Amino acid sequence: MGAYYYASGQRVELERDDEHVAVDRNAAKRAGLEQQIASAPGVAGQRGPMIVTPRDALDKDALAALRQAGALQPVYRRNRAIMVPLPEVRVEFDNKQQRQKVLKVLAEHKLPPHSIVEKSDDRLVIRAESGSGSDALTIANEIYEQAGPPSSSVRFLQFVPKPTLR
Repeated sequence: MGAYYYASGQRVELERDDEHVAVDRNAAKRAGLEQQIASAPGVAGQRGPMIVTPRDALDKDALAALRQAGALQPVYRRNRAIMVPLPEVRVEFDNKQQRQKVLKVLAEHKLPPHSIVEKSDDRLVIRAESGSGSDALTIANEIYEQAGPPSSSVRFLQFVPKPTLR
């Protein structure tokens, strides 16, 4: 089964983009690997803590070191958009019963290791302890499918490439 997420109660399929990788610049820097990504094509023009580059722009050793440092995130496509799931899940509730159902799923279901980093009466923010966007997708989907809150969604970075003009 492929990757997916829920939007407005509908399951949305994602296509894995194996030609690209997303690199968390902060994690790479903490591991002393900023030089590993500095020369990759297109990196110089990208701003922010996450960059997307062709997988073949990084050699095998660089990819292995970045993976070991937890600096790589999966890349998916949805239509023309390039989507990078971040390791954060936001869950919203309408009432106490929904909140209790979500907490029960978090406690009783076999989910990737996670922690609640923010909570209020109408919202939880959960972080996948692995730092993996794939683990966050698993957590968000399991919560939505088992507890049925109004929203259980991964935070995505989304890029829509400019069409090439001819």
